[in-house]
Amino acid sequence: MRLINNLRPQKEGGFLGIDLTSAEARPSACLGLDRDLHLIYSGFLNGDSDILKVAGEHGFKLVAIDAPLSLPKGLCCLEESCPCQPRAEGKGRSCERELARQGIPCYFTTKKSIIKAMVYRGIRLKAELEAMGCEVIEVYPYASKVRLLGKNIPAKSKPAGLAFLKQHIGLLLPSIAPYLDGFDHDLCDAAIAAYTAFLHHHGKTELCGETEEGAICLPLVS
Repeated sequence: MRLINNLRPQKEGGFLGIDLTSAEARPSACLGLDRDLHLIYSGFLNGDSDILKVAGEHGFKLVAIDAPLSLPKGLCCLEESCPCQPRAEGKGRSCERELARQGIPCYFTTKKSIIKAMVYRGIRLKAELEAMGCEVIEVYPYASKVRLLGKNIPAKSKPAGLAFLKQHIGLLLPSIAPYLDGFDHDLCDAAIAAYTAFLHHHGKTELCGETEEGAICLPLVS
């Protein structure tokens, strides 16, 4: 477990954003905000048990995970050897098809998905967090950034794109500004996820997709 900042604990609820990876061997960026958008946690966590421990110790009640947290209707798994088949004609989930219609690219949850392991991990982690009493929402930081910052967003993998992200995150979340020099694009995405959770708590989001299948939480367009 590799931490950047392990800040003051709090027990009054808050918002945890997770940029989930496919395997526990690869650290997931995690960032937590309190109800007033103060930074209370940031770091990289490997195991699901580490994530659950941080969620419990810091009293996070709303967790936003950047990963598919459900399967398309009709599928019981993503194994090509299984006879289960999706009910919809289009590929993936309805939320993913809707994002595509809006011009927002994303991975589709199918049996040929390259992020199959991440999907399984996300579904499992959601269940474990909910068993602890957390509310869990699915977010897609790129879509959140489009809603918050517009479509002309430079690639986060390039220095100019990362600088762009840090600048705007510093405006959205001033409490994070002193720490941004040490952030990579994964922590930036975790910050956007946590901020989307904050917006959701205050009724400033909408659901993309069908709730019974699994929807993505997006900031409302102002």
